[in-house]
Amino acid sequence: MYFPSTSPSIKHPRLIARALAITSIVLSSIAQANPWEDTEKPSAQAASSIGTYTNGCLAGGETLPLRGEGYQLVRTGRERHFAHPDTIAFLKDFSQSVAQNDLGRIQIGDMSMARGGPFGSGGHSSHQTGLDVDIWYSQDRRAAKRPLTQWERDNISAIPLADAKKHRLIDENWDERVPKILRMAAEDQRVERIFVHPTIKRQLCEVVGRDNEWLRKVRPWWGHNYHFHVRLACPEGSSDCKPQAPVRTDPCGNDLDWWFSEEFYAILNGTKPQPTKPKPKTMPQQCQQVLLAPPAGTTTE
Repeated sequence: MYFPSTSPSIKHPRLIARALAITSIVLSSIAQANPWEDTEKPSAQAASSIGTYTNGCLAGGETLPLRGEGYQLVRTGRERHFAHPDTIAFLKDFSQSVAQNDLGRIQIGDMSMARGGPFGSGGHSSHQTGLDVDIWYSQDRRAAKRPLTQWERDNISAIPLADAKKHRLIDENWDERVPKILRMAAEDQRVERIFVHPTIKRQLCEVVGRDNEWLRKVRPWWGHNYHFHVRLACPEGSSDCKPQAPVRTDPCGNDLDWWFSEEFYAILNGTKPQPTKPKPKTMPQQCQQVLLAPPAGTTTE
């Protein structure tokens, strides 16, 4: 196996054994072991999102403090609270605006792992480049008054706004703050997509009316009944980041109808298989160097 001479990690003999052991795994995401889950610290590299949202990695990632103005991190025991610095900046700005507009304190869940990459289990197909983040619809009353304990962060439950099995909105759980919070996120130029449950998108279209241009970014998708998923555009300087195509459908157009069609209900009820895309077998070549790079905070000779 050839390693480029520019690789920063190969200059350190203590990393050569580890490099040889994981190189083949990096090149193929179908391997059983997942080194991305075993890497606890971000890489000591310039910040960059690499590849696609569903097949990529994160160089030079950062994380948020556990609590700040307008937000509280939750599920931190899963070690999925890392992101590109632009995502961190967005979350600080966004949560501050939520607080300043008297919309409460958001709970921020899964982001990315320390160096991005694919989740091995119980995970997302995306969240690989440090540009995706899950934010709960519900807000914990305790978090509004004080920092949550470690046990509370990992054990509080989110309240769903939609019943995923019955495919309907749960009216008693609806929070009037949700449209305002979602609009605030959607109107941020850094945001590329926001994914919500189809019944939530339909509810938003009904309550917003004609002032709905911001809903163009809000897309219906499987799940997302207890959290909304914010996806940022490729940051400046991340030349290896692959952007998504712009949304060209109407904010509340006919594309929403499919989610309430006979075909969709057949898939939901298990009488028709859900369409799936083939999973990529190889990751971008640059991700090899991300995984092998020294951890942030180390010094090199």
